[in-house]
Amino acid sequence: MSGISDAADKAKQYGQDNPEKVDQAKDKAMDFVDDKKDKDQQGGEK
Repeated sequence: MSGISDAADKAKQYGQDNPEKVDQAKDKAMDFVDDKKDKDQQGGEK
C-alpha cells in the first residue's frame, strides 16, 4: 500500500508549495457539496 502513502506525501508537499491553489480547490469542493445539498433538499432531482 505504499502507493497511497506516496500520493498523500505528494499531496501534502503540493499543498505546502501551492497554498492558494489548495484554497481554490477547497472553495470549489465546498460549492459542489453545497449544490448537491441544495438539490437533495429540493426533492432529490438530478
